[in-house]
Amino acid sequence: MLLFIKAKNILRYHSLASFAAKWQGLRSLRHFLRRHRINVVLDVGANEGQFAAKLRRLGFRGKIFSFEPDPSVYTQLAARCDKDPQWHSFPVALGDADTKANFNLAPRSTLNSFPSPVFSSNVSGQIDVTVRRLDGMLPEVVKECHHPRILLKTDTQGFDLRVLEGAAGCLDKITGILAELSVIPIYEQSPPIHEALQAYKKAGFDMVDLSLVNRTVDGRVLELDGLFIRAAA
Repeated sequence: MLLFIKAKNILRYHSLASFAAKWQGLRSLRHFLRRHRINVVLDVGANEGQFAAKLRRLGFRGKIFSFEPDPSVYTQLAARCDKDPQWHSFPVALGDADTKANFNLAPRSTLNSFPSPVFSSNVSGQIDVTVRRLDGMLPEVVKECHHPRILLKTDTQGFDLRVLEGAAGCLDKITGILAELSVIPIYEQSPPIHEALQAYKKAGFDMVDLSLVNRTVDGRVLELDGLFIRAAA
């Protein structure tokens, strides 16, 4: 009985600690948006628009441009955008080339991915989707934005550095980046966290914060969100 209570308390501790860490991450993001006068967010890997909705709850009133390649999910995203004149969507993925690519569908659409998951049971089907480079799209996307100060958010299940590579020609236009970082690999050929951090540094971005996204059931850190500021900003 004592062991059960201890195990229960440990799980409760991890749950409370995770909640506190996630809340601190939201506070850090809200502070970043205000301090750096962000008025445009590029929401890459938008799914149904959960992150954009979170931005609105944090008080962000600027432009949001969401990118989601899964047609069935995009329908729900577009419906949410229709209710917000400052929120627009594009039925494409962002990556390092203008192309068509094979996209893995998962039983939970939030886990859809280009890289193959470590556990193949997480794939329920595949479709071809359109992929665009951000540096080719950005001028058209923000053409009606007055003095855009941009946060690039990427949540692409192991594809984030490909998005960064496709933004090479417009990184000087981006003030900050919020990117998912894998501590324990979930997808094949997913870069380890130290390589990802080096890539953002090489691209000219300094770290502002790290916040918890997910833990394993036994409490190990699975994913983090990295918040970065352009060094010259």
